[in-house]
Amino acid sequence: MILDPAAPQRALPPGTIGFIDVPDAEAIVGPRVILSGWALDPVGVRAVEVRLDGQRFRAHTGIARLDVARVKPGYPNGDYGGFEFVGDFSGYAAPPGVSRRKLAVVAISADGHETKLGERSLIDEAALHRWDSIAPAGGSAFHLLPALSDACGDGAYGLEKRYAPYLSRTARIGMRVPILYLRTTKGAHEDFVFDPDFDVGIRQQGRAIADDNLTGVLRVATTKNLPVLLTLNGGIWADASGSIPEWDLNDWLEQDPVNCQWNEKNEVMADDYLKHLPGSFDAPELARSLTFNIYAKTVRRYKKRNLQQAARCIAAFMQERRELFVGVSVDPDTYLNPFFEETQWYDYNPGSLRQFRHWLAGTGPYGGTPDPDLPDLRAYRRPTLDLAEVRRIAGRDFPTWDDVDPPRIFPRDPGRPFWTDPWVREWELFRRHLVHLHYDELAQWLVEAGIPSDRIWSAQGFMAPVDDVMPFAVSLDGAVRDYDSGGMTVEGSKPADGHLGAIVYGASATNEIATESGEPLFSIFAAIDPRFAVVELNTADLRHPQWLPTYADGYHAFRDLWNAGARFVSPMAWNGSSGRYAGSADYVARTAWRETPLEDAACDFLLDRAGLPLESLLWTFGTPRHTDDDGWTAARGAISSGRGRLQVTPDADGRADLLSPAALPRRVDDAKTFVLGLQDAGGLLELRILGRERGDARWQTLASARHGEMRETPAGVAVVRSPEDRRLRIDQLRFELFLAADQAIALTRAAVLLAD
Repeated sequence: MILDPAAPQRALPPGTIGFIDVPDAEAIVGPRVILSGWALDPVGVRAVEVRLDGQRFRAHTGIARLDVARVKPGYPNGDYGGFEFVGDFSGYAAPPGVSRRKLAVVAISADGHETKLGERSLIDEAALHRWDSIAPAGGSAFHLLPALSDACGDGAYGLEKRYAPYLSRTARIGMRVPILYLRTTKGAHEDFVFDPDFDVGIRQQGRAIADDNLTGVLRVATTKNLPVLLTLNGGIWADASGSIPEWDLNDWLEQDPVNCQWNEKNEVMADDYLKHLPGSFDAPELARSLTFNIYAKTVRRYKKRNLQQAARCIAAFMQERRELFVGVSVDPDTYLNPFFEETQWYDYNPGSLRQFRHWLAGTGPYGGTPDPDLPDLRAYRRPTLDLAEVRRIAGRDFPTWDDVDPPRIFPRDPGRPFWTDPWVREWELFRRHLVHLHYDELAQWLVEAGIPSDRIWSAQGFMAPVDDVMPFAVSLDGAVRDYDSGGMTVEGSKPADGHLGAIVYGASATNEIATESGEPLFSIFAAIDPRFAVVELNTADLRHPQWLPTYADGYHAFRDLWNAGARFVSPMAWNGSSGRYAGSADYVARTAWRETPLEDAACDFLLDRAGLPLESLLWTFGTPRHTDDDGWTAARGAISSGRGRLQVTPDADGRADLLSPAALPRRVDDAKTFVLGLQDAGGLLELRILGRERGDARWQTLASARHGEMRETPAGVAVVRSPEDRRLRIDQLRFELFLAADQAIALTRAAVLLAD
């Protein structure tokens, strides 16, 4: 580039700018490495270096980059700001147990100032094949599905490339995109028919009505070869970004109070009454919600119609590209509106009260005699009550069934707080039933439209309650909580024709909240539904947005959801805040994913499980970035945690007994092979694997082998379970290690693989 010295020159901002163009993936599979990009500085660029494990390697600079010079004019030698590095790191092996290292690309200006242009992970190729010789072929793949919007534009840009080096036959990358089936319609003039080709360019008060349409999302999935989970959202969040009744069925229906949830004072609030609450967008409209009762025939007719119209389009796509269709999740956060936090209670809609009376008495739809166009609810019938029993439980003199009214006051008097009131209990169990029934019907309508039940998930939020209240209820008939649950239970969030889909943030995402049984939250999910999935996740705490999640948070979340058997996870969110801006005023941790500790933990998670079948269990005792004992303890000998290893010291007899975490998922009953990763297996003389049932102190031998009998694999020594005993309900495992005298060993992993 030749500059005219007489022409006025634009002042350049201080500091180095640049970019890594190649590779566009997050990682490079070594040992051969190719990196290229560009770097510019107002004082000139002296060098570009690639740094690995404290060592520096010089890149070739001065490469022509006229494309950069055109958009970044005025820099010294701007036409030749490119750099390239080609190297072979075979001679720079990683330390034992390290499969992924960081390559930093650093530009050095003419005055010696250093600027990191970016990083790429260097992957040891052997890590991608660690399980090949031991893991059975076939089976389902685990999916990592970052949530995104504007897929029809550039919202998914780069997703198909960023994690490509981590893909394996057991792990796939895809996307989750919301489809607003009550909002993306053909409008009031065409009776709000669902429009798969909805024009996303239409705006209302400067804001897009919707970011995506179904046809566009499916096209992106096909062209980018990205598996897709579609969140079919017609619930509280689907119309929360603004009121548009000329397009949005939610908003149009909510104009009539008879279609809405009512509070205990028979009021329906303005939709923006709670606009101060945080959401994925400013001023969410959460104060008005459609009722779930079966007598709201207009609501049910439109909702079923539009949901099935969308589902039929999806079913056609599934028939053509089944490998790209992960499934659907429906109506995130299905509640009887709890967002008022006990300043108001819901749902006192007259139709809900009518249904409550029939539910108590076992009449009408619960007695096999529903009105026309109403469902037969005999399958949901509970032990019925007569009017005298209702009067006794309520402590009120209802003259007739039509006079029966649920509690409308929820006192916290220590003498008789509301959660101990038997009439409140009847009302709460009915509210839970309404939520459960709604998810059941949504899934049933999807099945009728051609979506298989094994591809359907709910989308219920399981946030940790505040510290001084009871854990939320697991079962439909569990005890009443001391707060407004909104009718939510874990059991009631699993549809009969589908699977449990969980939304978790903060301590819920890291599997660390208190539960009523004391078992881990993810274990509860697995007990309710072994094929559960996490349809939305971020380790950020919604109540404390200033708290920044750590790598350890991400490690715990991914480790535990895998071991619990989750089919997939959808991190929030691909096009949210970048982790580079963590701590700045505009940073939103709850929607941050790329370049965050959570993403970094996910990359290690995928690499450690590359080729490992979905239903296996794996403990890696942390990673090279994190120290963790993974809940294992020593019954004999001693253990200490290191980064990505567990140091085991035997007792005086050369023995160390290690106990796994308890409350293992039921599928461990079918365990076939046990693997113990050792940095040096030479000192292991014998290995025994034992199991025991819950509450039973008797350990039963599952497998054993002496040194010469153990199968050595890249993943570790493998011991096959004895075929005689496959009936044990295994709650916990015990690994008994017999070691050479005074010899400590380092464990890098422990795994359980199921039968073929």
